[in-house]
Amino acid sequence: MENGKLEGDQKEKFHSLTIKVNIVIIGALLISVPLTGYLNSLLDHSIQTTYGIYISTAINIIFATIIAAFFIQRIVVAPLKSLLDLTREVAEGDLTVTIPKKSKDEIGQLVGSFEIMVRNLRDIVENINHTSVKMAQSSEQLSENANETNLVSVQISNSILAVATGTEGQTSGIEKVAVEITEMNEGIKEIVGNTEKVSLLSHQTTEHAFEGENAVDKTVGQMKLIQNSVSESDTSIQLLQERSQEIVQILNVISDIANQTNLLALNAAIEAARAGDSGKGFAVVAEEVRRLAEQSNQSTERIAILIDHIQRATEASVETMRAVIKNVEEGIEITNDTKEKFSVISQSTTKINFEMENILKAAKRMSTSSEKITLTIDQISTVARKNTQNSIQVSASSQEQLVAIGEINDATKALSNISSNLRDITKRFNVL
Repeated sequence: MENGKLEGDQKEKFHSLTIKVNIVIIGALLISVPLTGYLNSLLDHSIQTTYGIYISTAINIIFATIIAAFFIQRIVVAPLKSLLDLTREVAEGDLTVTIPKKSKDEIGQLVGSFEIMVRNLRDIVENINHTSVKMAQSSEQLSENANETNLVSVQISNSILAVATGTEGQTSGIEKVAVEITEMNEGIKEIVGNTEKVSLLSHQTTEHAFEGENAVDKTVGQMKLIQNSVSESDTSIQLLQERSQEIVQILNVISDIANQTNLLALNAAIEAARAGDSGKGFAVVAEEVRRLAEQSNQSTERIAILIDHIQRATEASVETMRAVIKNVEEGIEITNDTKEKFSVISQSTTKINFEMENILKAAKRMSTSSEKITLTIDQISTVARKNTQNSIQVSASSQEQLVAIGEINDATKALSNISSNLRDITKRFNVL
């Protein structure tokens, strides 16, 4: 193995440019010596004796120089000139140049290194070109995604603003309903007097809110909470309307009883008048009964008027609730559409369950129902106000998201410009 290495070193030394130049010089001298002898033989003997050495030396130098220059031109200058031409072509961007066959001397090693450099440079340019194309495609895709996200965010922001506006209207309507129901409660208390109040049995609203990764998830949960609350409130108001009808029927019965009592009291007064002095006490009682019957009749009339107002207010509340339900359903549809586009939102449901006791007596059942409705309306009003605040917060988050998406768009544009500049730079080089 050491012998092989030694033999390789000897071959490299043999192919060395210095060895070649030395061989050329020695060969030139060997050629020039016979020529010099021949020329000296042609000279006069006296000249040959006096100047022969100088002339021989000069002729040797001239011939050796000419011969050496010729071979050095072939061995050194020509390859270097060819390499210079290739270098100029590469400098102009042509990386497809054909490298001539390399010799094994130092110039051949230089050409080999130049070939490796061109090949590496060509690979680098191709990689840069390929990378810039991929970068441009990625930036375009990122820009499209950012634009789509921007459109979706604008829709979310508009939907949230619409939800906030709707919840404000709902809150106002619910507060009006609460005022009307409060007035109805006062009327019922005035009719019933000191009727024993029945404890309100209801399961208050249980809220199970699971915070999501973004504001849209919160919006969906709040919208469903409002939808369930409004639906149950609509059911309660319809039940209240049915109870109002029952009270009207009871008032009609009371009015009939009062009229009959009035007639009986009138007949009793007539009989007492016929009885003379012995019937005076009975006449006083009959007159008092008749007066109470008239008062009862007047009270039933006032109650009927109040019930009529209550029914009208209830009908208006039903219409308001239905409109609110419709708005909430539209809001849920919009937020669900947004939720499908992002594919990162989990649903949170909140239900409100409550039960009512049957009213044992018309007045007590009416009072209990109205009080439960009052509490439910207050709870719905609280939820609606909270939902309005949440909608405002979500809207602010959406605006911040729009700003962030704008920054992403700017970054993708800058990335696209960079990839375009890279492509322009690589176009200067011909690699095919």
